[in-house]
Amino acid sequence: MEQISLNVEHLKIKENLISDYDIYYLSLEDLITSAVKVALYIILICVAFYDSKILLIFLLPLSFVIPFFEKENFIKKRKEKLLNEFKDFLRILKTFLEASYSVENAFALTVKELVMLHGKESMMVKELKSMVSQLKINKPIDVVFKKFADKTHMEDIIDFSEVFIISKIHGGNISKIIGNTISVINDKIEVKIEIETVTASKRFEQKMMNLLPFLIIIYMNISSASFLRPLYTTIEGRLLMTFALVVYYFSIQISKKILKIEV
Repeated sequence: MEQISLNVEHLKIKENLISDYDIYYLSLEDLITSAVKVALYIILICVAFYDSKILLIFLLPLSFVIPFFEKENFIKKRKEKLLNEFKDFLRILKTFLEASYSVENAFALTVKELVMLHGKESMMVKELKSMVSQLKINKPIDVVFKKFADKTHMEDIIDFSEVFIISKIHGGNISKIIGNTISVINDKIEVKIEIETVTASKRFEQKMMNLLPFLIIIYMNISSASFLRPLYTTIEGRLLMTFALVVYYFSIQISKKILKIEV
């Protein structure tokens, strides 16, 4: 009976786990937030570049479609959050291992501490609960941990997993390995924070520059509407505004790549 209850517990936990961290399913909150941002851009484009209510009606539904093509941003943020939680998991695990607990017991004890730091719904807490429940039904820890590492597709976690498994099998100093891993991850996070701090003003300038063309065109439409009227009423004007919009789009992409610094 105990074995059956453990299997049932594992199945319940498994339902709430992420099966692959490279796959993202948009929640209703994600969809609405992204849709609002896209809708604002569509409104600005239709008003500033085309001055067309008909085009606005046709393009506005795209605000609920485009977010599905921007899942990479959500995946990246989720992985950053997971890495931060994983770092805290290693720090707590190292403490229990140094107190002479076995690896399996240390994993189980780490859950409560991690809940206090990140809450019950954090990704690492759910993953850790699943790992502990699998250990209870006598699954090897190397198999359990490797399965978790592989589905994250994260270099730091996979590298640690490989070294951790080898050390567990051959009796290496796991505490020292974890300590080194924490140092590497900490350094990586600190470098990233430093880069974000240094480039914060430039990123703010970029956002302002992205809005500037819209503000200039809208201002000119208000102050000198007749001056820009040919751009909205002639074929040549429409083509010119379309070309300007394409140039504007590529300039945004270039500015993003300039400020995108991988650690």
